[in-house]
Amino acid sequence: MPFRPYYLPMRTTGKLVALVAVAVLVRAVAWPVTTGDMRIFFMWYYQLEGGWRAVGADVGNYNAPFVYLLAFLHLVPGPLVIKIKLAFVLFDAVLVFFAYKIAGFEKALVVALLPTVVINASLWGQIDAMWASLAVGGVYFLLRERPWIAVSLFGAALAIKPQAIFIFPLLLPLALGGRLPWRTLLAAPAVFLALDLPAVLAGRSPAELLTIYDMGRQAHVVEGLTMRAPSVYAFLPADAPLRTAGYVVAAAAVLAVCAVLARRQFEIIPAAALFAIMVPFLLPGMHERYFFLADVLTLLLAFQRPRLWFVPVLVQAASLISYAPYLLGGYLMPMAIPAAMMLAAGAVTAVHVIGYSSPVWQLSRRAGRPALLPDRPA
Repeated sequence: MPFRPYYLPMRTTGKLVALVAVAVLVRAVAWPVTTGDMRIFFMWYYQLEGGWRAVGADVGNYNAPFVYLLAFLHLVPGPLVIKIKLAFVLFDAVLVFFAYKIAGFEKALVVALLPTVVINASLWGQIDAMWASLAVGGVYFLLRERPWIAVSLFGAALAIKPQAIFIFPLLLPLALGGRLPWRTLLAAPAVFLALDLPAVLAGRSPAELLTIYDMGRQAHVVEGLTMRAPSVYAFLPADAPLRTAGYVVAAAAVLAVCAVLARRQFEIIPAAALFAIMVPFLLPGMHERYFFLADVLTLLLAFQRPRLWFVPVLVQAASLISYAPYLLGGYLMPMAIPAAMMLAAGAVTAVHVIGYSSPVWQLSRRAGRPALLPDRPA
């Protein structure tokens, strides 16, 4: 059955207002809190002498779109911590909007109140909703069979933060399987470059912008194999010389999954959730926040396949436990425990994606025979 987006009936406008009110209230409580990451953003903000005219400044290690945001905020009155967090929270609204379009009103409310979504921008003062909201938007437009828009949103997400690369493997099996025209992949670099163009015109070096995600400028901030991330490296010694091998293993694993899916009619949301777990789980140098997209996509997966309700529970629990050292100042338990939760969630998701896309399953579905797996697709 083709994907049908959800549309909000006019009679539910009051509920939409209530949703926004609840989402804002639970966030506003933490807005005055200033974290260490927020102080870094404050420093970058004050380095932008001239306000919005300084969009060509080489500030921090984030790409140009984030500098545009900080420069624009010079025009906005109010306490700096509030206006920065409010800007970040606007992308929570974008995230919830696309969740609503995919899953419906009530389920979008769950996304809006997901603990890691609330904490990320409103308490921590981080920007993961900025890139993740665009990534979820790209997934929505893949479901709508609008590949140009989908890939463009993926490109915009990548222009905001390199962690958006977690969703890009989804495009490869779609292209290899003929479900995504290869030419549409050009939209991602085109949008990336277009978003950097104002900074270049304002005087920023094109070479510096094109190397903004160079490993020497990004990965050096994580000295060990993991920055409290519930990844495979939580099972290994922190000083193990495995960084290069980790990149190779992660790339090989992703390519292997893509090769399997390229020959199958897999479903978009389960596959997106799988990559959102798998890529940061296998890559070295990950922060605890980098499972933010997995937090959201596994929830959307459970809405589609209710029998998998425990998958987002595992992912959310692993993420929250890994937040504790930064937010609470101490570990709640050995990091191997949340890493095991994330591993279990990834394994179940992989079995689900590959099982539902198997030729035997597809034949049984077309023939109308009983499903070999629970929750037969409609």
